[in-house]
Amino acid sequence: ETSVPPPLYPRSDGRKPDEILIVVRRVVLSPDGVGPLQSQSRAFPDRQQMRARSHIPKEPGGRSPDLSLPASLSVSPDRSQFFEYESVSLSCEVQGNSARWRVVRNTERGILSECNTDWGKQQGSSCIVSLITSDSGVYWCESGSGEHSNAVNITVHDLSVPASLSVSPDRSQFFEYESVSLSCEVQGNSTGWRVVRNSERGILSECHTDWGKQQGSSCIVSLITSDSGVYWCVSGSGEHSNAVNITVPAGAVILESPALPVTGGDSVTLRCRYQGTPSNLTAVFYKDGSLIRTETTGEMTIPAVSKSDEGLYKCTNSEGESPESWMTVTDLSDLSLPASLIVSPDRSQFFEYESVSLSCEVQGNSAGWRVVRNTTRGILSECNTDWGKQQGSSCIVSLILSDSGVYWCESGSGEHSNAVNITVHAAGPTPIPSPAVPVLSMSLPRLLCILLVGSPYLLVTIILLVKYCRSRAQGETRVPRKTHQDQLGDHVEEE
Repeated sequence: ETSVPPPLYPRSDGRKPDEILIVVRRVVLSPDGVGPLQSQSRAFPDRQQMRARSHIPKEPGGRSPDLSLPASLSVSPDRSQFFEYESVSLSCEVQGNSARWRVVRNTERGILSECNTDWGKQQGSSCIVSLITSDSGVYWCESGSGEHSNAVNITVHDLSVPASLSVSPDRSQFFEYESVSLSCEVQGNSTGWRVVRNSERGILSECHTDWGKQQGSSCIVSLITSDSGVYWCVSGSGEHSNAVNITVPAGAVILESPALPVTGGDSVTLRCRYQGTPSNLTAVFYKDGSLIRTETTGEMTIPAVSKSDEGLYKCTNSEGESPESWMTVTDLSDLSLPASLIVSPDRSQFFEYESVSLSCEVQGNSAGWRVVRNTTRGILSECNTDWGKQQGSSCIVSLILSDSGVYWCESGSGEHSNAVNITVHAAGPTPIPSPAVPVLSMSLPRLLCILLVGSPYLLVTIILLVKYCRSRAQGETRVPRKTHQDQLGDHVEEE
């Protein structure tokens, strides 16, 4: 990766800015993502320095120092953390003639190239990039004469990340001395996962070193201004979660907005908070620098958010202005994926030794599409290798516990389908055989009650039978049978 340059501050020795040499180090990280293996340095004049916009130190009042660069790299949406298959627009805003300015990059693999070669598509003055993980790197604008803009470090995360960073309370701005709980929600065994951060000063460290306190699976942080930065989860093998930007301003006003992506259609409330009393002053809300509206309660509610509500928000009140925070909206209705993973039977929970059929339904030619998975052990592989059996367009899996994980379809060109999380549970003890027909064990009155409810016709039949039996019994009682002596007496009388 390319490290963030040290921050620039006004010089106190009287030297002119163009005499300052800025050293940019290229650091190759070790597999654990912490220790550097090697580094290279190169000096640039002040006008050609490379800087990451999100790490520029602030002057009093929240303004950024004027570095007199001839151009500025604009990123839309304005963030540095992306997932695979998201799109980003990069454009060069130039003071004067923008001809011969182009977007260039240096990837994490050390490949230097410009837009519209083997990556990106030039559309007017913008470079549109449909991101994949290999697009992670440092981007900037460069002129034909070698002039540079600011530089932005863009990180692209794998879509099938095995963990998620949870933030409680779910917001991205906090006052000093407030507490936040950060925890790693992992698919499977959470052992070895830890919360790490890259502070605005460019210091990479993990929880429970010089910041945060580990409590069970959570990292509790009592925040101060130096805790501002990007936080995420990382495993011992280098896997990672989503990243969240947390800001702790020195000012007395913050904007409470969700730190994690919100789902389209949900109701979202933005709160402009003052650290003093009362905390809910009349506030003015802005999105992407434009006024939205004024709220006397200090709160603005969006009843049903959509993709158009995604953007950079801030607020002001009589006590000051909040920092800006990006709100991400995941609009499920806009996901026009080229393929869909079909699971049969349609469920996500299975027992060992059950079978499941996975197939890719593709819009167009299905050649080259395959079912892949990332297990809870973090093993990425495709069907018909060491698991599953390909039968036509379907992958048949006789499940065992180690088959638990995330499954999706993927094409040879890197396109993907929806992802499905499948969990395999251990099979329970063999059930004791029981008769197919239930054994009757109950009293006669209870049986009659059941029959009364279940079959009126059968009840009528029983009542008629009972009446018949009773009438027959009464007839036999009224006409007693003659004894042998009576029969003899009758015979004598006849003679």
